[in-house]
Amino acid sequence: MRLAVTLGFESTLVIRAVARLPRADDYVLLRAQTGTEGDVKSAETAADVIKALGRGRDFTVDVRDLARGIEQLASLDFDAVALAGGPRSLVLLAFVAAALRGAKVYVVPEYAADPFDATALATAFRLTCLTPAKLRVLAEADGPADEVARRLGIDSSTAYRHLEDLAEKGLVKAEKGRAKAYKTDYVVRVLARLLLQMNAKH
Repeated sequence: MRLAVTLGFESTLVIRAVARLPRADDYVLLRAQTGTEGDVKSAETAADVIKALGRGRDFTVDVRDLARGIEQLASLDFDAVALAGGPRSLVLLAFVAAALRGAKVYVVPEYAADPFDATALATAFRLTCLTPAKLRVLAEADGPADEVARRLGIDSSTAYRHLEDLAEKGLVKAEKGRAKAYKTDYVVRVLARLLLQMNAKH
């Protein structure tokens, strides 16, 4: 796994959080280029983290130009990102880049020792392209196709077709058993419901 990590000025928090994440083969430490004296401090933080991890590389993202910053991040090869610190614009850009490439997203909160998986939030970008019919099925994607169909009041073959398409898109997981069941993250179901509500208002 190649893990990208956003950095601010605090190295201890980042080192502790990275130790609690799945082990990475490579670390890319993302720090903001702001044109201020903070650039020197974040470079020192990156050096401290690389020393503690025993490997990794420093990557500077120009957050003064958001388009340039997202292009820089899109050029990177990574499987997961840990949003651990740095200017808000760097964290936002790293989240968008991870969402575009379908990478795992971990958040390192200031108030807790353990990072948490926030990958489901990144699906919001992909949900906006779904039809209302698919969003309704996604909002109920928990169980076999016939149960989903019954809850929605639709034909089970229609529910099955939508669920299979959502599974191909990586939004739903098909679990094999006596009856094929479909599951998705609760956050994804909530996002689907919210999009349906917002669409109904327009």
